[in-house]
Amino acid sequence: MAGETKLHGILSLFSSKQNTSVIQYNEFYDYLKRYAQHHIESQPNLLPYITSTAESLHKDLLKLIEQKKVFIINPDTDKKAIVVTAFLIDFYYKRYREIENNLSIPYPVVQDLPRQVPDEVYEKQTVTDLIYKSFDNELSDTNNLYALIFTRELPMLLYPSSLPLNNLVDISINKIRFMLRKDEYHDYFLKKLRSSNPGKELSVKNFFSQIITRPSETLDSLKTSSDAFYLWNQLCFFIRQDYEKIKDLTVEHVSILQAIQITETAITYFKTKFQQDQQRLTALKNLELILGKPPYFFNNDSIARFVDSRGVPLLGQYSEQDLNEWLHEASTSLENKDLPKLLVFKLETEQRFFILKTRVIPLIVRLASESREHIAQAIVKDWFKKLKAYEAVPAIKDQKAFEELLEQIVKNTSPILYALLTANFLPLVHYETRSTQNPVSDKINLFVNGKRISYSELLMLNRHELHTDAKIMLPFWHSIPFFSWLIGLFLKKPNPKKTKQPKEIQKPEDEKQDKEPSRKEELKKNALEIEKKLVPAGSTLEKELLRTLNEWNRILNTQAREDLTEDVNALIRDYFRKVLRSLKSHSFTKDRVENLAKTLVNTPALQKIQDKKELETYIQLYILQIVKKN
Repeated sequence: MAGETKLHGILSLFSSKQNTSVIQYNEFYDYLKRYAQHHIESQPNLLPYITSTAESLHKDLLKLIEQKKVFIINPDTDKKAIVVTAFLIDFYYKRYREIENNLSIPYPVVQDLPRQVPDEVYEKQTVTDLIYKSFDNELSDTNNLYALIFTRELPMLLYPSSLPLNNLVDISINKIRFMLRKDEYHDYFLKKLRSSNPGKELSVKNFFSQIITRPSETLDSLKTSSDAFYLWNQLCFFIRQDYEKIKDLTVEHVSILQAIQITETAITYFKTKFQQDQQRLTALKNLELILGKPPYFFNNDSIARFVDSRGVPLLGQYSEQDLNEWLHEASTSLENKDLPKLLVFKLETEQRFFILKTRVIPLIVRLASESREHIAQAIVKDWFKKLKAYEAVPAIKDQKAFEELLEQIVKNTSPILYALLTANFLPLVHYETRSTQNPVSDKINLFVNGKRISYSELLMLNRHELHTDAKIMLPFWHSIPFFSWLIGLFLKKPNPKKTKQPKEIQKPEDEKQDKEPSRKEELKKNALEIEKKLVPAGSTLEKELLRTLNEWNRILNTQAREDLTEDVNALIRDYFRKVLRSLKSHSFTKDRVENLAKTLVNTPALQKIQDKKELETYIQLYILQIVKKN
């Protein structure tokens, strides 16, 4: 590798001295030998070019030919020569620098190459392909000479990759500007633009003024302004239309047509990129809007499945990298030394969730409200059983034990609520919410004197009331102290006696009942699998049922609300029981549940309910509940 790299440098040096891309093989052979002899002390790796010049030169040239850095012409004649691509790249790079200073100089074209230079010295690319690949950083080779292919039979333009593409586009725009500065063209094309845009004379005038007097702003406006795209396209069309009518095109006419096509292609690219950026920004705004909607907490998988109002996935309108960068930025950037707008919390299972800072307190309030009744019923039921069995219940007598009981229940039944209540950011969120006088802070004060309120205060549960509810359910003698003490002393739970039946009687009965339970178990198993897909992580079927019910049933009158709920539930039950008679366990899938829900939503009886989407979700969840309890 070092040999051919060194040789390439010597070839470039020699061709530069000769001021030609085509150097005679014999002349270079002699120059290489003299060069090696003169620099052998400082560059010992030149020794092969002294001891075996022909062999070493031939070997390294072959490697350079493979890399298309050099080409051999007339190989078997006395006129054998080497074409050095680097000289051509440098030569045409300097030509474009000259054009920047003198716009009347035409673009270099393929016909300008020395006659001996083979076609392989340049790589053909359409104008569109090269501009799109270059702006998208898909051209890896920075030492290449391209021949740009135009439509409408224009000559191929030579473009060295060492010249930034922005410079080529800028030269093209400047060539158009140079032409428009001439009086006859300026007034003519300005008039055409004005007549094509009635009512927009001022915009056209400003656009034309920017092109003529503020050239440095032109390229930037093309990249960022949607108005500029339209006017530039019109202007390029008018110029091309007039120039293509000319029968005998001069070099100047060809140069303008080439500039027009380069500019039009760049405009199309910038317009597409601008639209994609706008779509990406809109999708990211939709992402933030969805994060602010129930259930308020989302993991990476659920965020990746977000869709817009048309049902189109957001992932695709922005890339996965855009999503990850936005999530990282939103969850790490501090706003005026406040917490980031997006917070991250973990469950004990290490599962990560994202939640908007403004939704933390509302979610805690909602989850606490949803959990209250469920927790109260569970405690009353548990205490009733223990009191009936005359077991000691520390949580009834001791407030600390009661708080520990509530914490453990919340931890087990509502892991999201527990994770938020124990999150490090909660005190700061609460402080920021109250300091900004957010209306949410009026609903609940989570901290008093710097300490978070107890679980009993959050859930609004009183152990004395729960104790009373449990005692009411006990038999009457538990309320009479003497009888209660006496029965508690002697009463023991009788051991249930097992009735033995003859094997010959039991066997047919078992066989009779085997088939039905197995089907029910399969349906319940399928229902649990579907529940995992429909119910967000960290929530439960019951909570989602309650949430969706509150979304579609917003009647304020309590009795009317309950009546409507029962009517809908009865309709679902009746319909599903008919389906259940012929339902096979293997066909009970998520798709089947969704289809059943859609069928019910479209029935005349449910047409007056407005929020069809939440109602459909509710029906799906209610069907799962029926199967689980069946």
